[in-house]
Amino acid sequence: MSSKPRIRVVGLVVGLAVFALAAGFFMLSRGQASSSAASTHTVVPLSQRTTGPVKKHAVKKPAVKKPAVRKAAAHKPAESVNGMPAALAAALKQHKVVVVSLYAPKVELDDMAMREARAGAAAAGVGFVALDVLNEGQSRALTKMLGILEDPAVLVFRRPGELVVSFSGFADMQTVQQAARNAGL
Repeated sequence: MSSKPRIRVVGLVVGLAVFALAAGFFMLSRGQASSSAASTHTVVPLSQRTTGPVKKHAVKKPAVKKPAVRKAAAHKPAESVNGMPAALAAALKQHKVVVVSLYAPKVELDDMAMREARAGAAAAGVGFVALDVLNEGQSRALTKMLGILEDPAVLVFRRPGELVVSFSGFADMQTVQQAARNAGL
């Protein structure tokens, strides 16, 4: 075999290999387009959050030192009672069944889901509590109880604090009403 056909064969093999690599990269990059669908929020406890870079600010020294005034300690409401959020515990004292709406503030879908859950609870004649998943004081006890919380979500509790039904995502008024009625049986 002469050297010209060998060079042609090697060139053809190298060309096919380069083409295969380029096609592979193209196919892999096509499947990674970003999604425009609405995403759910996941609550991550502060102890597991990572912080960004710390910004340094210039420290100004005051010209005159003022005497320190000691403020009276403000009464801090209990964050949890018996391992559940204080608002839920208080509602369960008044109602046999309580509907809990988990929401993130300033999210339109969450606001709509909260209104539906409130209307469903009212139609069923049961208690209602809205908990902000981004407020650690409100969500810490539920996170310990249930693990990761998503919003929007609807939880239906029955005395003494038993979780009966959990809806992840949007639940309409009729669904919440029926779940609350069933929990009261």
